[in-house]
Amino acid sequence: MKLRLILQILMAVIIIGLVYVIYNYSIMAPVRFNKEVDSRKEVVIQKLKDIRDIEGLYLNMHGKYCSTFDSLILFVTNEEIPLVKLSARPGDSTFTNPIRDTVGYIAIIDSLFKDRADFKPQNLMNIPFSNYNGSAFDQFSLQVAVVEKGNVPVNVIEVFAANKFFLKGKEKEMKRYNIDPEDGLRFGSMTEPSTDGNWE
Repeated sequence: MKLRLILQILMAVIIIGLVYVIYNYSIMAPVRFNKEVDSRKEVVIQKLKDIRDIEGLYLNMHGKYCSTFDSLILFVTNEEIPLVKLSARPGDSTFTNPIRDTVGYIAIIDSLFKDRADFKPQNLMNIPFSNYNGSAFDQFSLQVAVVEKGNVPVNVIEVFAANKFFLKGKEKEMKRYNIDPEDGLRFGSMTEPSTDGNWE
């Protein structure tokens, strides 16, 4: 009778242990991994949006995209944009051809990032989470070019961060859940004049 009770208790403990292992590794492990992936992607996407905003302003001011992060950092750190006041011309009730007066200048960094204490221009090229275990940061791939579309030259840009960089430390899970390490997050295209992100 005592032996039977001990066996029943052992069986119950084994069953509880198996249930825990199944729950923790088969059910919760992918949930935890997906939450971590989403959390990391959110940070990388914000960085890509920052780069896109700065490159868009650079294109408007210089007529082309900036081809290096060093130049882009100097641009966002040192350059200013004009503050323009629009006023109607005499007799122009439709405001179709306003008078443009430059009333001052504002630093680009203050214009775009005044409410972002976390924005550090010197880290613009660094892919978040790629410095796993204290290694050096991997950098975003930045490509710009001019291509012909309908016999018209257009500026194109593509900025890319591979999964293998911002998911460092999660290689086993990436393999287990069939995540391509060479795929990743990007905006733009080297063949189309688009700056859409593949997360949008």
